[in-house]
Amino acid sequence: MQTALPIADFVMMKSTYNHLISLGALVALIGYVLSGPVAFLVVQYVSPQPPWNSPATFAENYSTIQDIPFYFGFLLIGGMLMLSAGHYLQYNEGDQMVKFHLLVALGWTIVFCALISFNYISQITFVRHLALNYKPEHDAAIFTFSMSNPLSFCWANEMWGYAVLGIATWLMAGFYKNRKNIIRLLLIVNGIVSLLSAAGTIIDVKWLLTTFGLIAYFAWNMLMITIMSLVFIESKKQES
Repeated sequence: MQTALPIADFVMMKSTYNHLISLGALVALIGYVLSGPVAFLVVQYVSPQPPWNSPATFAENYSTIQDIPFYFGFLLIGGMLMLSAGHYLQYNEGDQMVKFHLLVALGWTIVFCALISFNYISQITFVRHLALNYKPEHDAAIFTFSMSNPLSFCWANEMWGYAVLGIATWLMAGFYKNRKNIIRLLLIVNGIVSLLSAAGTIIDVKWLLTTFGLIAYFAWNMLMITIMSLVFIESKKQES
């Protein structure tokens, strides 16, 4: 026969899950900052790639410094997974539809982690070794997987991977529906923006590496940095 969970244990569990949310938000925040604006500026200052011309040109100008964004990106991935799991585990307000949405959000976040991890692994291991040991027969693989190439498969995978994350954040918005803060709205905004951006790659994937694409990239990073900061602050309030 099941017994009711003691109130003290219940409070402790909720505090633990809020800690998971705040930790996930903090790790993801660090990931967004370091893999986005910081890494971009470091690479552009220290060892930039010229505009895409050919796999041979890419290999000639390749430097391991150019992989910095992808290494820090793993923090982003891990943080978002912790964040999503924390929201699902912490929610206990009786609305089963919201609980279901949070479970689906966790599932979509896992898909996001798999898709984006594939990209990062491709860049820091597969493409890296093709560039360092360049031969003309590597051209097709570099063209297909290097994210210096706007027509790379990895760019399509990247944009749809973040569209999947956008769906997850949209579904997570229900967690905040009874709270008077802007987090819910921004989570929904990210979902819409991410889906529209992925749809834009169907029309013309080359826009990603244009000036407009770079501006959009920095704007989106600021959106996610703002969301993670607000989630961290909110969850810390709930912990106390």
